Amino acid sequence: MRPTKAMRRLVLAAFGVLGMAAPASAQQEIGGMRLEGEVEAGVRFFLEEPSKTRSSKFLEYRDINEGLFLQGLHLRLFRPDEAYSTEFGGRQWGLQDQEYYLRTGRLGKWEFGFDWDQMRHIFSTNAHMLATETSRGVFTLPTTRPALARYNDARELDEISVRWDTAHIFLKVTPTEDLDLIAEYTRIRKEGDRPMGMALGSPGSPFIEVLQPLEQTIHDFRLRGTLAREQWQIQFGYTLSLFLNDERRIVADNPCFGAALPAGCTGAADPVSRGQSSLPPDNMAHTFNLAGGVNLPLRTRLTGNFTYSLRLQDESFLPHTINPTLDGNPDLVLPQKGLNGNAQVFAFNLNATSRPLPLPVVFTAKYRLYDYRDWSDTITFPGHVVNDRTLATDARRAGRWSYSKQDASLDARWKIIERLAFTTGVGWERWDRNEHREVPVSDEFSAKGVLDYTPSDWLLVRASYVPSFRRIESYNSRAHAEHTVDEDAAAAAQGQSVLLRKFDMAERNRQKAELQLQITPTDSMSITPTVAYRWDDYIRSSLGLQEEKAWSAGVDLNWAPVERLSFFAGYMHEVIYQKQRSRSRPVTGTTTFDFVDYDWLSVNTDTVDTFHAGFKTVIVPGKLDWKANGAFSTATGRIETRNPIGPASGTAAQDLTASARPWPAFEDNLWRVDTSLQYHFSKSWTASLNYIFESFSKHDWRTDSLNPFIPGVAAIWLGNDQKNYAAHIIGATLRYRFE
Repeated sequence: MRPTKAMRRLVLAAFGVLGMAAPASAQQEIGGMRLEGEVEAGVRFFLEEPSKTRSSKFLEYRDINEGLFLQGLHLRLFRPDEAYSTEFGGRQWGLQDQEYYLRTGRLGKWEFGFDWDQMRHIFSTNAHMLATETSRGVFTLPTTRPALARYNDARELDEISVRWDTAHIFLKVTPTEDLDLIAEYTRIRKEGDRPMGMALGSPGSPFIEVLQPLEQTIHDFRLRGTLAREQWQIQFGYTLSLFLNDERRIVADNPCFGAALPAGCTGAADPVSRGQSSLPPDNMAHTFNLAGGVNLPLRTRLTGNFTYSLRLQDESFLPHTINPTLDGNPDLVLPQKGLNGNAQVFAFNLNATSRPLPLPVVFTAKYRLYDYRDWSDTITFPGHVVNDRTLATDARRAGRWSYSKQDASLDARWKIIERLAFTTGVGWERWDRNEHREVPVSDEFSAKGVLDYTPSDWLLVRASYVPSFRRIESYNSRAHAEHTVDEDAAAAAQGQSVLLRKFDMAERNRQKAELQLQITPTDSMSITPTVAYRWDDYIRSSLGLQEEKAWSAGVDLNWAPVERLSFFAGYMHEVIYQKQRSRSRPVTGTTTFDFVDYDWLSVNTDTVDTFHAGFKTVIVPGKLDWKANGAFSTATGRIETRNPIGPASGTAAQDLTASARPWPAFEDNLWRVDTSLQYHFSKSWTASLNYIFESFSKHDWRTDSLNPFIPGVAAIWLGNDQKNYAAHIIGATLRYRFE
């Protein structure tokens, strides 16, 4: 981003305010109030800047300009006794990730605050789109649809991004020493676009990727109060949350529509000219909270929390379709105007800590209940439309997904000797799900052992082991279909394979272990190695996730060989291994084939290595400092897929579809090096010379050569991809501080 006149004025004004407010010497007094502050601003330039089409990853969550910039500003006006104070400041003024804040208050009586910050998320800077957005969320193609290959030469979009503008204001009042009252309001405005795919038919039919308009506002009002006495405390609160979406739908033209089939489309010319998708509806939530704690006899402390939330949504339904050939069909008459959405959440936490015995043993008990109840209308739709194209007249009921989750644990920590402590405990987790989920009830039981050992002043050992197992009552593969499809036994019978077990409900044995050492051979050096391991074994999953392993090992080092020099370094190696088994199940008419030799195994392995190192040195005491930091991370993903048995039970086309194929690996690397040389002119003035190098590279076969149109696929993409980049930035800042 290039500097603007407004940005220059903001940076110069920041220095001007401090220049006028503060003398070069001591603290400034204004009407009996003291003033202190700090401002740091400077100038920066790119020695090498990523091109616009390669900047999406570089600027993904930030904004970096060339020229003047404000690193930070802080002003504080206060009375010598700190009874009253006011603070003002911010950073990055004039950029799209700028921040402002204001605080003022009277110590122990009241406090008022305001914050404003922006955050931008860039999705793409190299997308192409032939469609024209004729109105917000409506994407139009030429009436005579062009050949799909023409989309590869479509105009390039400047940037696909969304920006969040967040304003937060609060008032805290303390009418008495033991009572606090707080009122808060937060407003979040989201504006921009993000990629969104729309299907315009059943699988194999056209698909187009367009831009979802983001014009959303979130309002959040909170009221809280806390009453604290010596033996007990209580807190109460209320929150009102409103979500408002300015856009209700997105409409996109079908690229394969027309009397003559556009080149690149497959099958026959599509009679459906465009499709429609709904966007998130307006909704609101009311949340009430009550929490407290009390000190009991026998050195016992009891705390609890209860929360009730009422979530409402009754936005009017959109019509089933905008396909004019289906207008007026009696099966598509909406049974009611809106959802009448009503979801309620009950959450309860109770914790107790006690040391009732004269022994050095502390007991901890915890219980948590989370209950989600969806009381929205259970609506039956006599018919529906698949992707604005196909009329289906089998009645469908809207699903409701109520569930409850309970957690309980009991721990005991025994300090055996001065340098040795052992913690043991048991835990329980239970899920109760409604009729739409395959498993109505599951229970998981766990135990743990934690050892803390300090055999000497230079060594600390912490080791933990947590085994657990999850068991279920029954698994009904057709549960969702049975409660969604009315009077259609064939559809309900097809469903998912009876051998499939979804990983969040399947029976599982888990082992977790961690080891951490802190070694301090000298006062100036500390070494902290860590090792963690987890193994999940899905013991009865014939199809689905079979096994998952994750382990990590690393070390951190801090060393200050002399007073004016310190080093730090670290390395972490992480591996995640997942093995799953699936089956290709071709459907012919109402028959679903279930061939054993159509199974395929997939082993996913993600490996991440992260290095970091740096130093800080004082070259000239009180005058010249130098520091540098470096970091490198690399991640590799592999998917090794194979058939245990060669597919041979179906037709040639079915056998080919069921044949596993190798997947190339994909990887990405990120380098960052920054160094800063600081010169202190005086106690108040510091100049810095800074250099930053950052480089990102990846190899991903899925997107490296992605174009809007790929021959053989009747689909149109935006063709966006986060490209490799390298950036070299040099800058200088001047910091002025007075107190």
